[in-house]
Amino acid sequence: MKHEAFVQYNDGSELKDKVESWIAENEDKILEVIDIEYEQHGNIYVATITYRER
Repeated sequence: MKHEAFVQYNDGSELKDKVESWIAENEDKILEVIDIEYEQHGNIYVATITYRER
């Protein structure tokens, strides 16, 4: 399994778009998206994608 993480500050409004864009741009190397976790720590937003590579 592999992981890809994204961080955004302030309101985190663009984080889901970044995740979806990354998945679309890399779908040829992704066998399966296992999980997408979103976390908030104060004004820091983190998204972690767990996936299997082809």
